[in-house]
Amino acid sequence: MKLLFVNACMRGKESRTHQLCMDYLEKFLRAKKEEDWQIEELDLNSMDIQPLTGESLARRDFLSRDKKFDDDEFALANQMIEADHVLIGAPYWDLSFPAKLKTYLERCSVTGLTFIYSPQGVPEGQCRASSLTYITTSGSAIADFNFGYEYIKGLCCLFGIPRTHFASAEELDIIGNDIHKIMTSTKDKITDIIDEL
Repeated sequence: MKLLFVNACMRGKESRTHQLCMDYLEKFLRAKKEEDWQIEELDLNSMDIQPLTGESLARRDFLSRDKKFDDDEFALANQMIEADHVLIGAPYWDLSFPAKLKTYLERCSVTGLTFIYSPQGVPEGQCRASSLTYITTSGSAIADFNFGYEYIKGLCCLFGIPRTHFASAEELDIIGNDIHKIMTSTKDKITDIIDEL
């Protein structure tokens, strides 16, 4: 079975979000040690993923019409479809997440591949993952502006991923806050998520 780790931690291993993702992966593998799980990581920071343009969209539409879904254009979408569980790690930037993650998700969202339309025009997801976990960190409180996770939840509905989980370490940049305590509390939340899987 495959866990797809979409690493959108732009600061690499110095990232606090990345630290939480490593905690998640360690606990996940320990909990699933009786099963054959492989982790496939995408480090978005090191990948050359470009936003769709008029030209690239036209090419994608041409390939889609001919159902040439084995083309490299659809490699990321096919990878998403084949994952059994998805972990996304991304810092809380500008009320959501880094643009690189949006570009990646745009590349995964392909009509006729990650989702299809029924004869009634209702989208039907084609991904096999049973769940997705989204981990983030923020310098201040996220409160009612959790647009990154809300967007991810919407895509999961479109892709056919029935369950989502969320863990965040917030207010990490507020002077006087106990950073270690906040991170430890978030790791406890991660443990709870793993217990639910």
